[in-house]
Amino acid sequence: MDRSRILRRHRIYSILCKLCREHMSRCGAHERMRYSETRLREHAGAEECGMDVLQEVENVLVVGLGVSGRSAADLLLRLGKRVMVNDICDGGPVEGAAAELSRKGAEVALGHHDPSLLDRADLVVVSPGVRSRIPLLREAESRRIPIWSEVELAWRYARGPVIAVTGTNGKTTTVRMIEWIFKQASRPARAAGNIGQPFTQVVEEAEEGQVLVVEVSSFQLTYIDGFRPTVSVLLNIAEDHFDWHENLEEYVEAKSRLWLNQGEGDMLVCNMDDPICLELSHKAPVRVAYFSRRADRAAYTYLSEGWLVSRVASGMSERGETRRIMRADELPLPGWHNMDNAMAAASAALYFGISPEEVGSALRRFPGLPHRIQFVAEVGGVRFYNDSKATNPHAALRALSAFDAPLVLILGGRNKGLSFEELAAALGEKGQSGGIRAIYLIGEAAEELEEALDRHAPHLVARVLPGLEEVFGELASVVQEGDVVLFSPACASFDRYGNYKERGIHFQEMVENYRRERSGL
Repeated sequence: MDRSRILRRHRIYSILCKLCREHMSRCGAHERMRYSETRLREHAGAEECGMDVLQEVENVLVVGLGVSGRSAADLLLRLGKRVMVNDICDGGPVEGAAAELSRKGAEVALGHHDPSLLDRADLVVVSPGVRSRIPLLREAESRRIPIWSEVELAWRYARGPVIAVTGTNGKTTTVRMIEWIFKQASRPARAAGNIGQPFTQVVEEAEEGQVLVVEVSSFQLTYIDGFRPTVSVLLNIAEDHFDWHENLEEYVEAKSRLWLNQGEGDMLVCNMDDPICLELSHKAPVRVAYFSRRADRAAYTYLSEGWLVSRVASGMSERGETRRIMRADELPLPGWHNMDNAMAAASAALYFGISPEEVGSALRRFPGLPHRIQFVAEVGGVRFYNDSKATNPHAALRALSAFDAPLVLILGGRNKGLSFEELAAALGEKGQSGGIRAIYLIGEAAEELEEALDRHAPHLVARVLPGLEEVFGELASVVQEGDVVLFSPACASFDRYGNYKERGIHFQEMVENYRRERSGL
């Protein structure tokens, strides 16, 4: 094992030891985030949490006018609160959103974060894109004004059970899988959260008793208070978002807040094969249902002799007979990581009484999601896959493992403060076995990626090019029949695109242009 991997493992181990020693609740950042319920009672004069607390709140400051911030402000206005909205930007979509909220009665302050806004605030609701270290939020903390994420606000209005899903990668796919399973079993469920459908919007539209399946990011978990999902799902943890979190320790801590308030009757679904997830689960104050690719005696849902099986019956209340769900090769999505997602989704569905047969039937027909190892086209015997959602090296590593055919790999974009060492080492190993045809590096991180490859895979030749247009200009002379062209950037998209979706669509357009040129159309 190379030195970078040894150091990384030692670092993770040290962090886990520290978290365990402090039992999570003892660390300063955690205590800072725990005070808000008590202080909200002090601000509002309420004696009970939840809805009783919110009924006493009059003035709310919403910081950040992204999708979830706008939705939170809308909900608060409809509830009759006096709402102030604030964003550091003052143009583009923010300007239009602010104008609309102003027409609805909100007070608007754009262009800077004015601390005087806190003078009238009983509560601050913060959008996930707003960094926790900005002076405005630091000032709110010093004044002991409670700070909530949009997820915390929405949860207090939920009229049915909540399944909350977090992890470094696979969140959206798993959320959609769970929603799909429920709907195929004729059970009402709605997906919400960090997937473009704000929780505060869906919670108003949802029917009484409807299960809400919520994708929750580390940003949103930073400012939860009473948030208590019936089922929490922890998929995996790898280095990510170091452009937002200060370090891995802070990132891991935020993820572990998912089950902070869970109790009797609730459940944590956890990836037993991920060492960080496994260690964190040992401190969870709730029943844990593990999933694993191995037939481990401690796992509830696992793979055995080519089958996805479960040891438990409805409700996860006790161990039951082993029940087959589906053959592993029947899952329509490529990659072992998608089997992890399927096992997590199956575990959550089984808890709510959906039968193994219904779960298997739904998973066999799951259509997949755009920009996640999405098959785009086959041109001249070469298959093209769009994995634009791979915005970190961990996601790109998972995509690499999904293919046995020789790869033409396109990497690059804006780094999020993450290391490319492990990815480069994996590419070096795959290249030695003939699994890499060519590598193209684009975007801001191209040189950084090239340097990592020079250290770990000097036998591979990587071409640095400005963008996708130049890559496709060379492809015809590089690819061979049977190859796979995989666009799995391992980086964020913001160096050139508005988001990963825009980037993925551009890749698909380039594939279509390439197809037309090769077909003579």
